[in-house]
Amino acid sequence: MSIKPSDFTQTNPQPLNNKDVLRVGVSSVLSPRETLDNYRVFAEYLEKKVGRPVELVQRQSYKEINELVRDKGVDVAFICSGAYVMGREDNLELLAVPEVKGKSTYQSYIVVNANSKFKNFADLKGQVFGFTDPISFSGTIAPSYMAAQMQAQPSDFFGRVVYTYSHDNSIKAVLDNVVTAAGVDSLVYQFAVAKDATLSSKLRIIAQSPEVGAPPVVVNRNLDSHLKTVLLEALLQMDRDSLGKKALASLIYDRFVLPDDSTYNPIRAMVAAMPSKP
Repeated sequence: MSIKPSDFTQTNPQPLNNKDVLRVGVSSVLSPRETLDNYRVFAEYLEKKVGRPVELVQRQSYKEINELVRDKGVDVAFICSGAYVMGREDNLELLAVPEVKGKSTYQSYIVVNANSKFKNFADLKGQVFGFTDPISFSGTIAPSYMAAQMQAQPSDFFGRVVYTYSHDNSIKAVLDNVVTAAGVDSLVYQFAVAKDATLSSKLRIIAQSPEVGAPPVVVNRNLDSHLKTVLLEALLQMDRDSLGKKALASLIYDRFVLPDDSTYNPIRAMVAAMPSKP
């Protein structure tokens, strides 16, 4: 989808010199339609701040978004932490990370239906498990590592795995008993509970991963340095702009901050410790 240009007021001290379309890659952490709905105001904010019409570019898999960044099919992208770590050869550069309640980290929650008998991760042996994307940290890497800690491959530990390709789909699959359990992004879980408070009584968290770096905003390392600076300033100034605050609220973020690559080391350690990639 494309967002039509609405306001080209140059609020950046060094505005861009052209009106080329700014292509923003968006991973489907939520189901596609809901993801685009949540990013509409963000696109409007970027148009105002950067001075270019914005096109949101969405793909089903994280790998496809990584490839778009690598091949400069998009200028900037919102990806998951696992996609950043696994995309070593995709020329990704961290630009900014979201901060929520003073933290720029998050976790994987292993969730089950509150009506089920399952109390801990070991109880899930032989059960149907919901993965999100093959390179999702919270949806696949973390639960695969937990299985590895039980001296088993996911294919051996779980009776069957199902890929849902979004965290809200995983939550729905648990609620509908399509899967016994799923790995869910803690930020998405909090987002879902904020929209529907009854979810906290319908789901039970039976395991959590360590805190890791939040899903980052990335660019290609070779992106024009001026554009990179303009994008970074736009992100860092969002919480001081009325439209920016509205955009942040739609994503349940407080602000964007500078990233710390070392916060992704726990994911790297998990991937290295597993017999094979998830």
